[in-house]
Amino acid sequence: MLTPAPFDKLRLRQYPPVKQGQAYNGADTLLVQAALASGCPGEQILVVNDEFGALCLALRAGALWTDSWLASQSLKNNLAANEASAVKLCWSTEPLSEIVAKNSCALIVMRVPKQQAYFEYQLSHLATVLPVGTTVLVAGMDKHLSPATAKLLETYIGPTERHRGQRKARMFTCMKDSRRPAPYAEIGEYFCEPLNSNLISMANVFAREKMDIGSRFLLENIAGLEASDSIIDLACGNGIIGLSALSQGLCKKLLLCDESAMAIESARRNAQNVVPGRDISFHHGDGLIGYTGDPVGLILCNPPFHLNHAVDETVGRRLLVQAAAHLLEGGSLCLVANRHLNYLPVLKREFKRVEKLAQNGKFIIWKASR
Repeated sequence: MLTPAPFDKLRLRQYPPVKQGQAYNGADTLLVQAALASGCPGEQILVVNDEFGALCLALRAGALWTDSWLASQSLKNNLAANEASAVKLCWSTEPLSEIVAKNSCALIVMRVPKQQAYFEYQLSHLATVLPVGTTVLVAGMDKHLSPATAKLLETYIGPTERHRGQRKARMFTCMKDSRRPAPYAEIGEYFCEPLNSNLISMANVFAREKMDIGSRFLLENIAGLEASDSIIDLACGNGIIGLSALSQGLCKKLLLCDESAMAIESARRNAQNVVPGRDISFHHGDGLIGYTGDPVGLILCNPPFHLNHAVDETVGRRLLVQAAAHLLEGGSLCLVANRHLNYLPVLKREFKRVEKLAQNGKFIIWKASR
C-alpha cells in the first residue's frame, strides 16, 4: 500500500490567500505517492504546473516549470515557511532543455493545466528535450480532465497507463519513447479591428484565437474616456485593450501587467509589431503589487474571475483594490465585468465616485474615480 503524501508534515499556504483553501488536492497526493515510490532523488525531479508549491516541497524537487507568477510566489512563501532549499524556477517562455540537462531530470511530475492548448504545448516541448526512457507522471482532478488526456500523452510522449481513479483524481504514467511528434503550434492569431492588425497569443493566454467578448465590449466604449498621459492595462492578456487605447490616442505611455509569463511575452510581441517605438513597459507579477512606477490617470481592466478552475471573485476584487492605490487624484478605473459578479461594494468602498458607463445582456462597464 502506498504511504500517505507527507503534506501533513509541511506548512503550506495558498497565495493569494483563499478562505478555507487547501494548498494541495487529490491529484497532488497521487503524484507524490507515485513519485516517492519510484525512488527517484528529488533533485532529479522536474515538477510542472505546481499551483502552490506542495509538490515541490513534498518531493524536494530540483526544478519547477510554470507560467504563473502567483504559483512562483506560493512556492517562494512555502519554501521559506518550511526552511526548505531553493527550487530552480523555469518560466513557460524559457527553454527547458538547460534545466533538464543540468538537473539530470529522470522523472517529470505534472499537473494537467486548465488550458488544453497549453497542455499540448508543454507535452510537445517535453517530447523534444526528454531523453528516451524518462518517466512522466501526470494527474488531474476527474471533473477537470479531458477524455483526450491519455491520447494526448500517447501522441506526444509514448506508451501511457491510465490508472484507476482515487481521491476524485486520476493519474497517468507515461514512458518517453523515440517518437518525434510534429511540433504543436503554440501561437494563436486573429485580426483585431480596433488595431487594424493581427494579434498573437501564446498557448496559455485567454482568448487565444479570437477577441473575447468582454474586451470587445470595453473597446466599443472607451472613446469617451478622458485621455491620460499614462495608462495601465491591468490583467492585460495579449495586450489588446491597452494597445488599442494607445493607438486611439488615449495615452502616451502604457504599462501592461499580468501574472502569466506567456501573456506578458504575447503583449510584448504585439507591442513590437503593432505600435513599434512607443513608450510601453511591462510588469510580470501579482497585479500591481511590487510595482513602483508613478500613479496614472486611467486604468483599464478586464479581470479574470477564476483561480485556476474555481470561480473566485476575490481575484478581481484584489485587482480593484490595487488599481485604487495606483491612480492619481481624480483618476479613473474603467472595468468590464460579467453582470453576475458583485464588484459594486468594493468599488464604492475604494473609490469616491462610481458610475455605470455601459451595459448589455452579459457585461457591465463601470467607471470608478478617486
